[in-house]
Amino acid sequence: MAALSIFMRFLHIVSAVTLVGGALAWRFAAIPASETLNSETRTKVGDAVAAAWRPFVLFGICGLLLSGTYNFLHKTGLTPAYHAIFGIKFLLALHVFAATFIATRPGNARRARQLTGVAVTGVLIVVLSAVLRWLTIR
Repeated sequence: MAALSIFMRFLHIVSAVTLVGGALAWRFAAIPASETLNSETRTKVGDAVAAAWRPFVLFGICGLLLSGTYNFLHKTGLTPAYHAIFGIKFLLALHVFAATFIATRPGNARRARQLTGVAVTGVLIVVLSAVLRWLTIR
């Protein structure tokens, strides 16, 4: 049972890093780098990046839902404060899932804005995760 718990924690961390890290790299590295290209080429490159990243987005979403459910169901002694913060974290995660999935659609003119939202929300989720970890250690 310990091995499964360790694997699920690993899966959760890797999935989060893939989803949020990918969004950060795309928004703050790939998009600014493509600004030097002409409009048609920039659109083609953006769509190619979206198509290449889409499987990682799906892996990240599935990995987070599976491991998050397992991790939550195997915690005991959770306080009402934990549940409240977890609820906020879960709602923010749904935003990340939706925005990253939509950002991978071809011809998406709002891609940079969506990825900025994912970056901000993803960092906030990490902060809330640290708070939840602190609440369970006490």
